[in-house]
Amino acid sequence: MSDRPLPTTRHLMRAGLPGVVGGVAVIAALLGLYLVLPEPTGDEAPWMVFVSIVVTAVIYSAGAVWSLLYITRARHPVRVGFITLAVMVTALVVIFALTYLSLSAEDASNFNVPLDKIDSLYFTMTILSTVGFGDIVASSNPARIAVMIQMVVGLTLLTALARVVLEAARRAARKRYGLDDGQAGFP
Repeated sequence: MSDRPLPTTRHLMRAGLPGVVGGVAVIAALLGLYLVLPEPTGDEAPWMVFVSIVVTAVIYSAGAVWSLLYITRARHPVRVGFITLAVMVTALVVIFALTYLSLSAEDASNFNVPLDKIDSLYFTMTILSTVGFGDIVASSNPARIAVMIQMVVGLTLLTALARVVLEAARRAARKRYGLDDGQAGFP
């Protein structure tokens, strides 16, 4: 057994536990909001679905910019960077799950099976993780286009977002701890 004392509340606060708990809370809130939102009925006007997606994308982008600015001022920039990345990936998953849910509600033949909220979330995760089990398949051109957009976004945006967020965290950590730009790795 170790004789190390248990961490105190002050130590946990300094270590950034509130930030981690906050990040987990935001992720839980995003998923909870997704699950409690009323399902689309298919009676919505197509322009309303488009406007909803655009508004969501603008909010997502604003959140990404705010997060990058916050990372540069954070006490624990690397930890905040990882939390930001987890929240942004979750938000992206929810955006695409809502898109697939709307497509399925509009026309059940857009997929080989009608999608509910869990099916949409599951399908989004299989596309994002590039597993693609094949049990749910896009079977119309609009659905295939949405899937292709998610594939491109998944490969490019998430890679770029990870790079930008972690580089901002690295720079902020270097500045905070007084490291040279030539020193590699996180402090």
